[in-house]
Amino acid sequence: MSNLIEINNLLKKYGDKKVIDGINLSIKKGEVVVLLGPSGCGKSTLLRTINGLENIQDGEIIFHGKNIHEKNTDWKKVREKIGMVFQNYELFPHLNVIDNILLAPIKIQKRDKAEVLNQAEELLKKVGLEDRKLSYPRELSGGQKQRIAIVRALCMNPEVMLFDEVTASLDPEMVREVLDVILSLAKSGMTMFIVTHEMGFAKLVANRIIFLENGKICEESHPKEFFSNPKTQRAKEFLNIFQYEN
Repeated sequence: MSNLIEINNLLKKYGDKKVIDGINLSIKKGEVVVLLGPSGCGKSTLLRTINGLENIQDGEIIFHGKNIHEKNTDWKKVREKIGMVFQNYELFPHLNVIDNILLAPIKIQKRDKAEVLNQAEELLKKVGLEDRKLSYPRELSGGQKQRIAIVRALCMNPEVMLFDEVTASLDPEMVREVLDVILSLAKSGMTMFIVTHEMGFAKLVANRIIFLENGKICEESHPKEFFSNPKTQRAKEFLNIFQYEN
């Protein structure tokens, strides 16, 4: 597998504080990489730099052989290929489900409405929500809204999907339905970079675990190795907290 994304010596600061401190990382096509670490360690910020939602102070992010943090980058084009789903859904409340999904492919990608509608309906069927296409976001549960947000991102035909704590704001019983959708994407070969606090899910879906601490990669390993025999004391402490909570 070839590298789809390469991150080299990445530096991101807020004022004098280094949030991402010299990170080097690559993601291969078809790989599922899960980012773990304590709150405030830089996980979400790292994801947002890949999608151009945060600028950087140094380093580079290479996508298809091009540094996407150059001045002439067309972020609209990049975001068509690097989709992102957030924890708060970001659905337009005044649009029904199908219009939420169709908006970007038709307006931004200028695609044929019939073609996009067919794709949207197929994706809705896959996530079990084909009967809710005319519903409005206020009529949906949190889990349903998050599945719609994933379908909306997939309808842009991205090459990479970024998931930033997509279950963080959901009730526990709704978490599983969203994670099942992401698991099915993993099985289909979608390249994904995922931030989560769901340890069981991380173990199940990841090809590789990246553990961050203070904006640096503290540990990087296969999930089986990470969860059974973490190399660093900090990772052991982190996992012990979750074992205690569960």
